[in-house]
Amino acid sequence: MRTGPRLTKEEALSFLLTHIIVEKNFAFEMNQTNLFTIMSMAAEAESRVNKEEGVIPHEVIEEIAANFIEQ
Repeated sequence: MRTGPRLTKEEALSFLLTHIIVEKNFAFEMNQTNLFTIMSMAAEAESRVNKEEGVIPHEVIEEIAANFIEQ
């Protein structure tokens, strides 16, 4: 059984990038602005998953990623 946080920021970052690039086939330039945005999204996902009871991590990540893809 896993002890500690349900999701780390590194895991959230990995899942976010996989979802955006592989699953959604969304290409973007990895510049300083997008890197900051992606890192902030990973931190938000980590916080929400670890703070809220009963949330499903991939659903939180997909919801957060949708905002980035729609920009």
